Amino acid sequence: MNDPVSPLRCERKFVPPPGVLEEVLARLRRHPALFREVYPPRWINNLYWDSPELRNYHEHVQGCARRVKWRLRWYGPLRGEISRPVFECKFKRGLLSGKLSRPLPAFAHNGCLPHAQLRAALDTADLPGPLHEGLRAARPVLLNRYRRRYFASADGRLRLTLDTGLEFYDARHPAGTPAPVTVAAPRFILELKYPPEHAEAAADAAAELPFRLTRCSKYILGVEHLAAV
Repeated sequence: MNDPVSPLRCERKFVPPPGVLEEVLARLRRHPALFREVYPPRWINNLYWDSPELRNYHEHVQGCARRVKWRLRWYGPLRGEISRPVFECKFKRGLLSGKLSRPLPAFAHNGCLPHAQLRAALDTADLPGPLHEGLRAARPVLLNRYRRRYFASADGRLRLTLDTGLEFYDARHPAGTPAPVTVAAPRFILELKYPPEHAEAAADAAAELPFRLTRCSKYILGVEHLAAV
């Protein structure tokens, strides 16, 4: 089986200071790399899975060089008929990131998340053996969503995303509606993404961004506000 693994890339995240969104966008337009919007904005929804002991969470906090995150992703409204969900295993290998993706059957989210239905879909999904085994005892933990805007440099070597409107929900309870989680989330998160061969261009671009470099993970941010942690 040829697994559809995305090309490996590097990522740098930045948190602009609180302010007006237009000021952040203006700085991107004036950037020497000439970042321009290349895709319509859209809402992204992520349902994160983890082991009962939150292994993925703890490995990230401990800074393990090899770690993973499991999530079910869909675009658009948070609730309703979810027609094109995709399960993703995002993995980190030192400074490089990649992900393996699998489409899952449609499901409805009209209040309660269908834990049993999603569990059955994962059990029958065409996942590599080690990943399938790792997910056997996993459970939904956190649901988050945000509005993403997409930018690219004029030469096409660098990509940049801008996330706003972060929302978090506790997704651990099979019979209940995901409950909002109050999180002091950054107003904006910028992420610079690039293949390793363009590391020098990325470093030059990052030097021109007057924002704080951070390890901000939306999954970690949400989990740290759940009562079980």
